[in-house]
Amino acid sequence: MAMKVKRYEAPTLQEALLHVKRDLGSDAVILQTRKFNRGGVFGLLGKNMVEVLAATDIETASSSGTKTGAAKPRTAAGQQAAKSRAAASAAAQAQENSDAVRDELREVKSALHALLHKSKTDAQEQVEPYPSAFGDIYLKLLENDVDDTIAQDIIRSIDDSLTAEKKEDEEAVRAALERQLRRLLKVSGAVELTGREPKTIAFVGPTGVGKTTTIAKLATIYALSKRKKVGLITADTYRIAAVEQVKVYSEILNIPIKVVYNAEDMKRAVDFFGDRDLILIDTAGRSHLDGDRIKEIRDTLAVCYPLEIHLVMCANTRYKDMLDISERFRPLAYNHLVFTKLDETSTYGSLINVITKCNLGVSYLCYGQNVPGEIQAASAGLLLDLILGTPLSHAIRKKKEA
Repeated sequence: MAMKVKRYEAPTLQEALLHVKRDLGSDAVILQTRKFNRGGVFGLLGKNMVEVLAATDIETASSSGTKTGAAKPRTAAGQQAAKSRAAASAAAQAQENSDAVRDELREVKSALHALLHKSKTDAQEQVEPYPSAFGDIYLKLLENDVDDTIAQDIIRSIDDSLTAEKKEDEEAVRAALERQLRRLLKVSGAVELTGREPKTIAFVGPTGVGKTTTIAKLATIYALSKRKKVGLITADTYRIAAVEQVKVYSEILNIPIKVVYNAEDMKRAVDFFGDRDLILIDTAGRSHLDGDRIKEIRDTLAVCYPLEIHLVMCANTRYKDMLDISERFRPLAYNHLVFTKLDETSTYGSLINVITKCNLGVSYLCYGQNVPGEIQAASAGLLLDLILGTPLSHAIRKKKEA
């Protein structure tokens, strides 16, 4: 089947979808959507845009155009033949859709079979399956990209924590689900300053994950809102634009900045900021496959221990890649996680997957390029809402109102 695939851009998702419908018809399939920023300087003052990738069957698109532009059959025989062809086509499509639905149902049943039909270890006979609500929870977790092993662990934990009577109570099951998710969702939350000595924090991670923007947001919060003395250090000297970007932020916020090229420079910069409350260090973005460059970052940071190291990852990164990133950056001994670009995905199960695998708390969640703003100190409640399918905007609003 030949497909027609087109890309559309518009200020809002609604406008983009309207263009899709007008161009490809109501049968078009949305393959991908993403938000991006057009124009501006260093992510500031740009225009928020939405990109939609859509596709449709060329035959469907052609028949749609025929409705408006082609002449109708002039004879009764022609009309009858057209109706017969349309009926045959509709029947074939209905059969294809029916087959697809049956295939999907078989996959769902297969996924649920191992979960809903547990067996006794000693006697190889089936026992009573879980209540149907457990299956609904399991599928919802999988739909939100929670790892299958973790999802099954959650279901077993809920089952172990409830009496037989409570397992039939939807509210009790929901409460047990939330307890189990909170058990897994480790958070470290906002940076806390003791006041006795500078808190030094380095942000590490692959290229393009938003380390510099995250630092700018935190610098704004602590320098302007909390009235703390902040110092900026950038070791990202491989990209001229990165240094200039941090300098722009430092000038706007009236915060001193030091550019470092090696461990000796880093030591002098940290000593220079000895009177600061908070020192934020921006490191060069490195491919997680480039082990030598990651070691360079480790050596540069080694002179300013003790310090906090936050690994920054994009929420829209594939789970397998997130695991690879977390493993490859392990030589840096990071002790916190930061997730960015939450606005560029609609499923958040990968967050609980990574948190569980790394066994570390999340400090911040970022969901846009605007400085200041679009950053939240991580909380179990906010992560819980996202993983259970609450839209990002609603979850953020709920967090702010709490």
